[in-house]
Amino acid sequence: MSDETTTTTVSPPHGRHRYGRIAEWLHEQFWIRIPVKYRHNIWPEVDFLPGEEVQLEVYLAWYRDITSTLVFGYFFWLIGVVLVGTALLFALNQNMYLALIPLILLVLLIIEGIREYLDYNQWRLIKTNKRLIISLPQHGSWPLVDTISLGTVPKVIDANWSSSFVWRVFQFFTGARDVYISLAAIQFQAGTAVVKDALVFPDVMPDDVFKLKELVFS
Repeated sequence: MSDETTTTTVSPPHGRHRYGRIAEWLHEQFWIRIPVKYRHNIWPEVDFLPGEEVQLEVYLAWYRDITSTLVFGYFFWLIGVVLVGTALLFALNQNMYLALIPLILLVLLIIEGIREYLDYNQWRLIKTNKRLIISLPQHGSWPLVDTISLGTVPKVIDANWSSSFVWRVFQFFTGARDVYISLAAIQFQAGTAVVKDALVFPDVMPDDVFKLKELVFS
């Protein structure tokens, strides 16, 4: 193997088949035309070290991607529903403003879908044979992304409930949990079993949590 560092780019979107043809078209016509130095600002990029191999790659649970999957996977169906709804509302009320409600709702859905799409794909955890690499949205600087490399094995990997009631409901039915990763010795928040000063990776499916613990602690 060459001693040179190799760069691996995760081409958007993760699991692109879920988003349908519209996502393929956007990727081929627009995304790959953006200069790489700008794409790196909003998409996780990894420079793998010589001899480094990926052992596990973790994304958010599927339910954190519902809106974007709906918007991109069924985009033309949504357009059809909007056209039919607009025609019916105008025929029944003869009011143009009222007839525009389906279109306004679609625009809002697309905006939320884009936000959710970026958020879902920016969260990523990679366990290699040499380190742990975590990508996450830059706090307070949307849509920028930040990447952290942990060169030592975490001391604590704690699966816990989300602080959000909405996500706790999804976690209850899917088994997903927020994963707390800490390099320090165990310290708990007062009156809880939550690890203090830990990096939190939200909504990880149970199989991924088990595989991560197996790789770190084996």
